[in-house]
Amino acid sequence: MSILGMPTGMFLVFVATLVAGSLGTAHYVIVHVIMGQPVDETIRGETPSEVGENV
Repeated sequence: MSILGMPTGMFLVFVATLVAGSLGTAHYVIVHVIMGQPVDETIRGETPSEVGENV
């Protein structure tokens, strides 16, 4: 069975890609454009502490 000339599996991947892209776009617009939160791409210079180290 084919949907829009594509096999069903390929169609589902196509739809999932559109949904994921739409969610990413909505997140970017709401959080970074409307709310004005900066995109922080810095990597932490310190290593995370071991669990229970400061107890």
